[in-house]
Amino acid sequence: MTARSDDENGLGEERQSGFAAAAPLEAYEAIYRLVLSAYRYRCALTGEQFLADVGLLHPHLAVEAIRPRETGGPLQINNYIALEEHAALAFRRGQILIEDDYGITVPNPDALDPAVLVRLNADRRLLVPVEGLFQPSPAHLAFHRQHVLGA
Repeated sequence: MTARSDDENGLGEERQSGFAAAAPLEAYEAIYRLVLSAYRYRCALTGEQFLADVGLLHPHLAVEAIRPRETGGPLQINNYIALEEHAALAFRRGQILIEDDYGITVPNPDALDPAVLVRLNADRRLLVPVEGLFQPSPAHLAFHRQHVLGA
């Protein structure tokens, strides 16, 4: 199978030929472990540190797709962030947005669980991996903002 341009996702990315088809479970597991490691088992929104050696699935940290796979999101590390379970729920609901410069926006603070609101990073910036390739893609962040706000 050859790689081809995938215009359907609007990002002009090259399709990863055979990657998902060859071993989908292994691919997801590899991304999951890589994301947790890249974020050093910390929540990107709150900075909370979690234990690293807890088995295959972390009980408190979610590896959250910025642009869900169902909507064309790629299985690439720059499409995923590590979030504490309550912060992940707020992110999925659009109660927390991430700007292209990694600033954290809370569109309606009254709609967000106060326990999550007070734990957000004090500087209101996303904690991102040092390695640029692992940092969230601005294109995926823009998709998330547009999708959850319905704009």
